[in-house]
Amino acid sequence: MSIIHPKSRMAILVATAIACQFSTTNVTAAENSANKDKIIITGSRIKRTEVEGAATVISITSEEMQQQGFNTLYEALSSVTSATGSVVGEQFSNGFQPNAQAVNFRGLGAGRTLYLLDGKRIADYPSPYNGQSNFVNLSHIPLAMVERVEIMSGGASAIYGSDAMAGVVNIITRKSLDTTTLSYRYGDTKRGGAESHRLQWYGGKQGEGFDNLWSFELKQKDAVLGSDRKYLSEREPQFAYGFYNYFDPADPQRLQETTPEICASFEFQYQSDDNGSFCQDYVHRTKTLANEREGWNLFDRITFEQGDYNELYLELHLWQQDAASSSGPLYFQTERPTVVLDAQDNITGIFEYGRYLSEFKDTDVDHKEYGADIQIGFKGFTETYHDYEISLTHSFQNSEDSLFLLKEEAARAFFFGNYLGVNSINNVPVDVYNESDMTQLFRPLTEQELATILGEDLSKKDSSISTASFTLSGDMFQFGKDRVQFAAIVEASKKSYEIDLHPRTLNNTGEGWVDRTGTEGKGSRTSYGAGLETLWPLTDNLKLTLAGRYDKYDDSTAVDDAWTYNVGLEYRPTEQLLLRATSSTNFRAPDMHLVYAAEGGAYYGSDVYATTRGSLELEEETGTSHTLGVVYEPLESLSVSVDFYQLELDGLVEFENPIALRNDYVLCETDADFAANNPDFCLMVGDRVTYANGIFNVETYPVNTAYQKQFGVDTSFRYILATNDIGTFTFTANHTNVLKSEKQPFVGAEIDTNWRNNRLNNNLRSRFRSTVNWSLDDWRVTLLSNRLGTISSFDSSERLDSWTTYNLTAGYFINNEFSVEVIINNLTDEYPRIENTGSWPYFNHQHYNALGRSWSVEGRYTF
Repeated sequence: MSIIHPKSRMAILVATAIACQFSTTNVTAAENSANKDKIIITGSRIKRTEVEGAATVISITSEEMQQQGFNTLYEALSSVTSATGSVVGEQFSNGFQPNAQAVNFRGLGAGRTLYLLDGKRIADYPSPYNGQSNFVNLSHIPLAMVERVEIMSGGASAIYGSDAMAGVVNIITRKSLDTTTLSYRYGDTKRGGAESHRLQWYGGKQGEGFDNLWSFELKQKDAVLGSDRKYLSEREPQFAYGFYNYFDPADPQRLQETTPEICASFEFQYQSDDNGSFCQDYVHRTKTLANEREGWNLFDRITFEQGDYNELYLELHLWQQDAASSSGPLYFQTERPTVVLDAQDNITGIFEYGRYLSEFKDTDVDHKEYGADIQIGFKGFTETYHDYEISLTHSFQNSEDSLFLLKEEAARAFFFGNYLGVNSINNVPVDVYNESDMTQLFRPLTEQELATILGEDLSKKDSSISTASFTLSGDMFQFGKDRVQFAAIVEASKKSYEIDLHPRTLNNTGEGWVDRTGTEGKGSRTSYGAGLETLWPLTDNLKLTLAGRYDKYDDSTAVDDAWTYNVGLEYRPTEQLLLRATSSTNFRAPDMHLVYAAEGGAYYGSDVYATTRGSLELEEETGTSHTLGVVYEPLESLSVSVDFYQLELDGLVEFENPIALRNDYVLCETDADFAANNPDFCLMVGDRVTYANGIFNVETYPVNTAYQKQFGVDTSFRYILATNDIGTFTFTANHTNVLKSEKQPFVGAEIDTNWRNNRLNNNLRSRFRSTVNWSLDDWRVTLLSNRLGTISSFDSSERLDSWTTYNLTAGYFINNEFSVEVIINNLTDEYPRIENTGSWPYFNHQHYNALGRSWSVEGRYTF
């Protein structure tokens, strides 16, 4: 599938390359150009002197992140106003990625932003986001090694290839230091939990012909448990033990009478109401709202001069992180009504039962993660003063998760007896047992009994990417009074992943884990890319950027190849005013796990069992990106920008809905007219859905089906006020507003043209971020405000009010070597917006957090 016609794009690339080959270079002009202070801004590979270009790029330095109160790169990126999307992370410990920290730009998904480390790709997190998509986990990138981070809004596939649909984040490391800094930060929270320690050591050494820079970070942070936030965990007690006896002649739907003594034996509280008696408890107290973490990072970059204009460099980043999360006590229940038979096969009981295993305390999931990012390269100038770089990179991440779970067949046998299988009564599926000892249901288990029904689940996952690339850039040929510039790249990469789960997790014959399923997967993908970017000085104040790229995929999918282009305009009628616009096509190759996932399954309710697997038929997701903006700098101390954007994505991958397929099957089986009028459709449904013993078995696959479109505006403001007596003030403000969005969940469905205001849309419509910084002599103070706009409520038609938090940082330089800093985050101690959903954690954990006010103190010594 191609975005534009291959032959026309190849002709442009070849013609431009030939023009470059036969141009004559003015050596003097090249030397002068080489001496200018040129930099590469994310979104382009061409070196330039102007910070502002056609694309919208914001830059945040490591020092600014520290001054604004952020402890990690993840916290800083999460505050960017274009991060309007919801994210499932560690506050949802039952999720697919309870130890990951991700950011969702533009609400298009955590995997649709490209992350780079010094312009090179890094490995995806081994666990797919929500069990489906590739994404980058930011928890392993330490601030000690970061010089700045650049965030480009909009698509950039014509420059970087796949994934750059919502934007590009380029994490740029420190390059050269001639000092050494040692710092220690201690932090805690007002309500308890999250006590933290961080030690950083970074510096550099310059010698004859070499430059070495290193950083080391050691950190540890306690968990935040539900019990640390009693306004959440003790908001309402939860059902903890109960027994429905359908043989009760008085009321078969009534909970069987439970005694206070039974509840006390489980350390639960007795409760009785119109539905009967049962036990309850505050079971959320042991759930984690923030994981316990400890880890280390080591970064080293060394360069060796090779003559006057060339250098060899090696960059190494090693890291390890151990963490623990908890989704609370183990729970055991009947999957469906349970029938007990006596020795003569007579029914002696029909019941449903459930309880938390309060007697088992070790419910943590232990996460161990480690990896490396390695770059080796050679760069410099050719004899014609063109910049070149040859690089080899390899990045990998490994993770291991372990926890204790109930063994399905052992727990069933202990509580209910000998399992005979699934049957049905009046078309209601039931589990059938005999040789049952019902007394096991009404008492706590001993340690020995727990040991017989528990086992340790261990899963191992890894991902990696290796890339070889060659880039060449510089002046191409004379064009009027100036010269056309270019940047060309040729690269090849191999990406692979593997998910290896415990055999019990994959078992669907009754010998798996209780309430635990999963999907294994293993695969690799080789891709090749070639791209050319050119910058044309059409007039003294008008520049045109043209870029094109071809990507070829050597794998088993239907992608084959993709052509993308980018056009950018920069018009400067005066030195103070910049008018800019971009238009590009973009693509994203199918997620590896959606392609190579092995068969897995899960229950949807009590009567639908859906099996899923990857699909080799997936094609690339495609999209377009357009921006139109203005940058105005009437003074060196004042700048304002306004940029409108439009993103359109097509062929987004979604899993088929198993409930919808079940309903289609029932329709085809029960409506003869519908089946007669739709024979092909009903034949397809019949091949995918079977029915036996009250259970629908449904096969589902991922398909290219969804469509999204978004239109919005980004604005920024920066003003520096320098005074003689009271110091220097710096004011900044950034705002993102999603003005309109559309969504189509699958081909053929009606397009929701007002998705922006749809109650099911869990993304933000607007974000605002501002800072006020004051510095005078040895003092500096920064106040950051971070406002999240209104979002849909889970339990009403009203929208929740906006949510604003403030970070306050004050620093003092005791002398040239030593400084101290005090940081207070969430200064006003804002609670998350609580809702009466009846579901933990009672607030929208995909946007808000329950950390509350926190503080930290840091001392820094530079020598």
